[in-house]
Amino acid sequence: MLSLSRIIKFSIQNFFRNIWLSIVTITIIVLTLFSVTSLIFVNAIMDESIKIVESKVDVSVYFKPTATSEQILAVQSHLETLVYVREVKYVSKSEALAKLREQYKDSPLILESLKELDNNPLGDTLIVNTHQTKDYQKVIDIIQATPEYAILVDSQSFDDNSYIIEKLQKITKQVTGIGWGITGFFFLISLLVIVNTIRIAIYTHRDEIGIMKLVGASNQFVRWPFIGEAIIYAVIGSVITFILAYLTATFSDPYIAGLLGQVDFTLLEYLNNNILMIFGGEFIGILLISVIATSLALRRYLRV
Repeated sequence: MLSLSRIIKFSIQNFFRNIWLSIVTITIIVLTLFSVTSLIFVNAIMDESIKIVESKVDVSVYFKPTATSEQILAVQSHLETLVYVREVKYVSKSEALAKLREQYKDSPLILESLKELDNNPLGDTLIVNTHQTKDYQKVIDIIQATPEYAILVDSQSFDDNSYIIEKLQKITKQVTGIGWGITGFFFLISLLVIVNTIRIAIYTHRDEIGIMKLVGASNQFVRWPFIGEAIIYAVIGSVITFILAYLTATFSDPYIAGLLGQVDFTLLEYLNNNILMIFGGEFIGILLISVIATSLALRRYLRV
């Protein structure tokens, strides 16, 4: 316990003795960690955007007015048995007409035209949603390849947003690649800065180290204060990054809500749900870098 207390004391002394260099080191660490956190935020927002677009993709199957409810329900039951189909919604002709009137409620001419009709010209509709966008074409192929279904169908429309989804995925990959490049650059800078900071600390304490060795201090006792100093950098840098991340999430959420619309997603909630994974991983990563950088500096410049 006495040795541990001395190591902690010497670590804190080293930290404050070169306070400006310590501030620079912590700043680089914060930039490194915050670039990782920002990259995680961007990926989360892009993933949510892709989910929103995918949720709007569907296949609408319009049946002829002569098709009976029993025949349409038979088609619905068959489609619901397909493993790649998530949901099949049945919309009756009366519901379709009501939606059409609601859609064109501000267009008097169209409403008047609808009133002139003796019969409902619309047919029943099935709206099909699959788990993945690539499976929508399979639904269309099955309907067209089954004669008893094809004869009932008047037309089908595929709201294909796959191009938008592909673009979003491509942008996400590009942003991720650039983000990891920036993060790697900051990690390298952090490594170099910590190595040089420890080198300076070793040079500053060279006389003290010589005296400690003369009175019987072990190599580990000499090394640990510098490793402790590196741990202090990692802890302070992680805490500052944690605070900045929460401030960023809090102030960004209103703008994200305006961008994505009314969705059940906020950066703050995402941060709370993944706090251990994000900050735990970042702390362990920067701690390892700090210890490795310190070990390199000690191995090369500390003669013990």
